[in-house]
Amino acid sequence: MDIGSVILIIAAAVLIGILMQIFLVKRKSEVKLKLKDEQITEDEMDGEKLYRFKVLNDSDQSVVMTDVRLYSNGTEIFDNGHHPSFKAPEEADGDVVRIDSKRIRDVSHLLSMNFLGTTVVQPKEEMTYSYYLDEMPDEIKITVRENKDVDIILKPVFE
Repeated sequence: MDIGSVILIIAAAVLIGILMQIFLVKRKSEVKLKLKDEQITEDEMDGEKLYRFKVLNDSDQSVVMTDVRLYSNGTEIFDNGHHPSFKAPEEADGDVVRIDSKRIRDVSHLLSMNFLGTTVVQPKEEMTYSYYLDEMPDEIKITVRENKDVDIILKPVFE
């Protein structure tokens, strides 16, 4: 084998390696997020609505979520800060907190669970979020980090 043949074989191997790398990068699965189990739970004692949903990573790769924003008619909406409680309604005359025995209840299913910050979601993993909102969201924007931040717009159907 002469030197020209060796160089040709090496060049062909490098070219094949480059083409395979390009193919694998293009073939890398895209980020697929889905909303699941959208539901509204009402805190009947306070008349507040809790909007709960799950985000499913339906990709074959981990996804880094950096932001979750909720919108209604194109305007961003935020959790209204409601906290279910046992406290009796405010009384004008005192600083004493009175516990109303009719309000003693399990509130664990009524606690909001807002997105708190960057979260790694494994393939097929679900993350649950909930917000007390004054109006129903019609759009949820989730920002994920790949080589750059990518916004994924999802349309919830709350029941």
